[in-house]
Amino acid sequence: MHNELHTINITVSALIDLLKAPPILADFENIELRALASLQVDERRVQADGTIINQGERIRSIHLVQSGWGCVYRDLSNGERQVLDFPMRSDFVGLRTAAGRSYNTVAAITPMTVFEVPLCSLANAIQQAPKLSFILIELFARQRSLLIEHLTNVGCRSALVRTAHLLLELGDRAKACGMGDDKGFDCPITQYQLADALGLTPIHLNRMVRELREEGLLMFKNSRVDYLNRKALIALAEYDGEFMHMSVFDRTMSYTGTPLKS
Repeated sequence: MHNELHTINITVSALIDLLKAPPILADFENIELRALASLQVDERRVQADGTIINQGERIRSIHLVQSGWGCVYRDLSNGERQVLDFPMRSDFVGLRTAAGRSYNTVAAITPMTVFEVPLCSLANAIQQAPKLSFILIELFARQRSLLIEHLTNVGCRSALVRTAHLLLELGDRAKACGMGDDKGFDCPITQYQLADALGLTPIHLNRMVRELREEGLLMFKNSRVDYLNRKALIALAEYDGEFMHMSVFDRTMSYTGTPLKS
C-alpha cells in the first residue's frame, strides 16, 4: 500500500483485503483507497445462534461478512418461517427499506465476524470516489441473482432438483471464498434450516438427500457435503453457476468511462 495511505487502520485494511479477494476482486486506485480509509468501520463478532439484525429493527448500516455462516429469514405472524439465504464470507447483508426497517432477521449459524459500515460514512466515501458505487451495485446484483434462483427453487423446481441446485450453489459460493472445492464443502447448515430454505418439511428433505445419495450423486453427512458425481448432479439440477459472478461493469474502465491505467 502506498506511503500516503499508511494511516489506514487495521479494521479498514481488513475490509479492503476482503473486497480485493475472490469473489469480489475489487481493484482500487489511490482515490478509492483514500475514500475507504475515511470509512467508519466496526468489526462485530457474533457467537453461533446470535443475531446480527432483528426483523423490524431500524438499521442505519450495511454489513459485509468476513467469516462464518449466517441465515437470513423472515418470520410470519402465524409462526411460519421462510429462510431466504445463507450468507458467508464476502456476502453483503442488511439492505434496509426506505423507512429504515429490516424486513428479515440475519442470524449466525456459526460464529461470525461482520464489518458494519454506517450509511452516512459510506455515502461520504462514495462522494469522494464514485467508483466505489460499482462494487455496491455488483454486490446487489449478485444478491439479486441468488434470490431469483432461490425463488425459482421454491416456486418451480421439483423437490429433488431444488435440493441439488441449492447444494451446488452453496458449494460454489464456499469454493469462491476458499472454504470448499469441486469435491465438496463443510456445511454447518442443519437439515431443518435447509428445509425452510427449500419450502420442504425436514422429513421430505431427508428423503431427497437420501435419494441423491442412493443415485450416487452426493452425500450430506456429519456437516459435510461431498459431490459423488458432480457432472451428473449439475445435469439433474440444470445448474449454471454463472449467475453468481461479479461482472456487471467492465473492470478495465473507470467510472467516467476512460480506460484505467495499467
